Amino acid sequence: MTIFGYARVSSREQNLDTQIEQLEARKCDIIIEEKMTGATFKRPQLENLLEEAKEGDTIIVTRVDRLGRNTQQLLELVNVLQARNISLYIIELGIEATHRNGKLFLTILSALAENERELLAEKRNAGLENAKRKGIKLGRKGKARGQLELAIELWQQGEKTIKQIEESTGVGKSILYREIQKRGLTRAI
Repeated sequence: MTIFGYARVSSREQNLDTQIEQLEARKCDIIIEEKMTGATFKRPQLENLLEEAKEGDTIIVTRVDRLGRNTQQLLELVNVLQARNISLYIIELGIEATHRNGKLFLTILSALAENERELLAEKRNAGLENAKRKGIKLGRKGKARGQLELAIELWQQGEKTIKQIEESTGVGKSILYREIQKRGLTRAI
């Protein structure tokens, strides 16, 4: 019987260290790491884990949201594991999710979490609509025009690297390059 740990974060910039520490403390034999959004149904490392796990094995996750973003996704996974006699333990909840009572608790908790995400999205959308009605401009604010002009001037002089220009003006290289291309500028030699 193998104890698998599954750690997932939603983006490449995020860190798995905390999850891995918790899984190591649970004496997992194998820890699977994945950097993939939970909103997508394609999670290759999780799929490989599910193929590799056998009857009597255990899968441990730190939190329920590491496995899926909605109740349906989560319950389908629990049902598959239950049918294959593979245990699922969720550290944060302290439950065996494939057990009857654990599955009930997980269903209720997952439905509440999904409802909360939907409410937050509704509030966000209502706020955006309200701002539009008031004529408030939405989106990222551009860099101060003076900073962009300074960045272009420094680039044209050719004495500083792009990184140095970014650091001194706060203007990102993609913005700088876009503006240089838009204006058709060349650099002094």
